Amino acid sequence: MRRILSTIVLASAALLLASCGSSQTKKSEKNGTEAEAGIMTDEGHVYTELKKMPLPCSKELLYAAWKQIGENEASRGKALDYRQNSPVFFISTDLDEDGNPEVLLRSEPPYAAIFTFLQDSLQLITYVEHPQVGLGITPDGCIVRNGTGGGNAYFSEFIRLENSEVAAKGMTRETFSIQDNAMRSDGTEYMLQTDTAKAKVSKEEYQKVAPAQSGTYLEDIEGWEDFRKP
Repeated sequence: MRRILSTIVLASAALLLASCGSSQTKKSEKNGTEAEAGIMTDEGHVYTELKKMPLPCSKELLYAAWKQIGENEASRGKALDYRQNSPVFFISTDLDEDGNPEVLLRSEPPYAAIFTFLQDSLQLITYVEHPQVGLGITPDGCIVRNGTGGGNAYFSEFIRLENSEVAAKGMTRETFSIQDNAMRSDGTEYMLQTDTAKAKVSKEEYQKVAPAQSGTYLEDIEGWEDFRKP
């Protein structure tokens, strides 16, 4: 069963991720169990289908860029180590429909990254830096991320591209605490990216910018090609 990511925070998803971790639940699903890290779709959800484009650059260039992801953080043991991992699958597509392709790369979960190629330059848009992070794409080409954070918190983030650059970025963060032997929500913060930092906004302001549709996990999108083939 395919899974989706949502930009709206749900307590049930937060509790599931906090107790299991998204990487563990994904592995459980592949082993035939019912545990899932993503928010399950209702009937009528539109799964993301990506239109393919030719690769905008050589695989050698993409491989080198992949190996440089999170280099400083990985050396301090604070993130996934992409230097010790290699890309296995790719999709070249145009997320923002500006004529310049983006390249989705992934290896075995949770390793995944998204690049854009603009003016003969390959640039990293986002990547999975921790096993607790899920990465996906909405039907209208918006990038979504979600997962668990420190302090019993669940976050959901979106990145919207325009002309192959980040045009809008926002995040919701819901925190939880244990009260009377039960996990309860302490509330949700809504934030939108400004020039230098994230600023808190109202739920209504956030929803005006955030994508209206949920995203499909990268590994559940069809059409991946083998990066290892010539």
